[in-house]
Amino acid sequence: MTYWRMQVHPGDSDQAIKHTVESLSAKYIGLDFVTDTPDLKTISQEALPENQRNYWAFAHEMQIGDHVLLFAHHFPLALVRVVGDYNYIREKAPEIGVWFRHFRKIDDVRYYGDYITDARRWEYLTMTATITPLRDPNTASFKLIDEWLGISKQ
Repeated sequence: MTYWRMQVHPGDSDQAIKHTVESLSAKYIGLDFVTDTPDLKTISQEALPENQRNYWAFAHEMQIGDHVLLFAHHFPLALVRVVGDYNYIREKAPEIGVWFRHFRKIDDVRYYGDYITDARRWEYLTMTATITPLRDPNTASFKLIDEWLGISKQ
């Protein structure tokens, strides 16, 4: 099982939380590209825009059972578990609550505001990439996920 950090909102940061909550309510996480990018399973990583090549991992490395820490404005927003394989649709379908064409089904949605109820204690964690696998257990994000999952198992 791998932990991930991810922002789930379009480039319109003024609508980041709205889009993220709608996606979570629909039980999906996903991403999209500035350019018209086809199914990630049909192209090479080198075919992606250079600054978005890390998106490749969403289709090729992320696995069912992985946990994803979702961010909005450099604050954790939710923790989810991946329960579906990578999917791609040719056209966005906002009527089903998703603004992206590359997506995965999720469950076990946990909101950070319910975990840390005092907003003054919310941890600011700079998020510079859209998606990143967490490989170092010493990072703040990795520790947060470990702690959060540990509390839920008690």
